[in-house]
Amino acid sequence: MIKNLFLKHKGKPTTADKEHCTYTEASNIGILYNADEFSSETVNKLEELLKTDGKSVAKIGYVEKPLEDPLIFHKKDVSNTGTIKKDNLEFFIKQSFDFLISLDTSCNINYKYVLAISKAICKIGFETEEYYDLLQLSLKMEESKPKAVTNMVRYLKMI
Repeated sequence: MIKNLFLKHKGKPTTADKEHCTYTEASNIGILYNADEFSSETVNKLEELLKTDGKSVAKIGYVEKPLEDPLIFHKKDVSNTGTIKKDNLEFFIKQSFDFLISLDTSCNINYKYVLAISKAICKIGFETEEYYDLLQLSLKMEESKPKAVTNMVRYLKMI
């Protein structure tokens, strides 16, 4: 599949590709999450924590089984050649987020592809071998998921 080839070729960004931004300077933050793994309550809490700090937040979730929700995508929304078939997903990917928070540990190829092609300056997520090359900051998830998400914001504020 072309998505796999792209992900193998993607690798780490070069220094020329990197821009820098602190949490204080950041205004636009994206949340990409696996809705089968992280509850809407946890994602909404994360969104509220970020909005409390005056950040503009956009989110989109991934599910295995198709849902009729504009803020959710599934594998049929990304073709085997990497073409994005859902307008909301295409719009999300093209956003120049200061930070993109990834909430996934399942390593689904379609989710990983969307994370890889996102235009975000800094991508943050949970530590997994599959996401090593795609994230600029990865954190271990040893606690409950809501606590891990809260800790993620705490570490993000240190940047």
